[in-house]
Amino acid sequence: MEYTITTNNLKTLINGLIEGHTVYAPKRVGATTVLYETIASFDEYDSTVLLANTSAKGKIYPQCEKLFEFAKTIDGVELKECEQIKESVIFGCRPCDAIGFSLLDKLFNWEEYRDESYFSRRDKTTIISISCTNPESTCFCNSFENGGSAGKAGSDLLLTPIGDRYLVEIITEKGQKIIEGSKYFEPATEKDVASKQGVEQAANEKMTKQLELNEIKKNLDNAFESPYWDTVHLPCLKCNVCTFVCPTCYCFDISECPSGYAEGERNRTWDSCMSEPFTRMAGGVNPRSDPKRRFRQRFMHKFRYHVDNFNEHLCTGCGRCIKYCPVGIDIRRVLEGVR
Repeated sequence: MEYTITTNNLKTLINGLIEGHTVYAPKRVGATTVLYETIASFDEYDSTVLLANTSAKGKIYPQCEKLFEFAKTIDGVELKECEQIKESVIFGCRPCDAIGFSLLDKLFNWEEYRDESYFSRRDKTTIISISCTNPESTCFCNSFENGGSAGKAGSDLLLTPIGDRYLVEIITEKGQKIIEGSKYFEPATEKDVASKQGVEQAANEKMTKQLELNEIKKNLDNAFESPYWDTVHLPCLKCNVCTFVCPTCYCFDISECPSGYAEGERNRTWDSCMSEPFTRMAGGVNPRSDPKRRFRQRFMHKFRYHVDNFNEHLCTGCGRCIKYCPVGIDIRRVLEGVR
């Protein structure tokens, strides 16, 4: 069942959620910078931008986090759990960011491996997404099976603006609880649903070019030793910005910081496959010391290896890597040029 909520009631709803949750939303923190940050009221939410500068990934998978503390005792080693995670809401998330969480969910819960630190936040986070109405030239989310301006994967509620209100779609039980706990939602009419479909269609039509992902995969399968990589990587500065703004890049490093002779903490921080130290091993050996190999790895991972392992692409088409690349590298052109 679908519902509607007026803009004013949505404001009241979010302000109510703030009282019992940590609520993150796109928030202006500088003249040209909008980030997912904690908001103290709905008025701090910046609805004027299509995408925040970085994805919402860091609210569930922090850029730096303490995994646990440890101390040596008479009986061995004692591990101390980190602080308790509070219930949270990510509001104003775009579908391309929410879909990123659906991809990370599988990565961090694969066969016998489950990343408890990731899921300690993920399980306590409700994602209220708002579909896009005016995609930018760098957007290509409609290239992916679960994508498009109103992709649902990863969201708990999906809101689509239709005039002075929003059409609300329930995606998960978390979203259902928001609906059941509020008096601000009204059942949607057939006209409301038709309006929503019109908004979605208009937005998707603005993204005029789609990647031929099956063809790209076939080309990548036979392109590991292609001379194409010898030159296509040359403009890249290896600054890592593409991986840090991405909703799905998850490379990390582990470090242990002693705080005395017999105690300390273990931390996890984001890393990047585009960084030379990432694959450096003991003795200084590095299988990807060549910038070409690191550049190739990023594309191979997202559009070949991950497809082989999970049958989906490790990309949501948000376009941030295109938008913020200092030398204008376009992931779409690189992929289409693979031979």
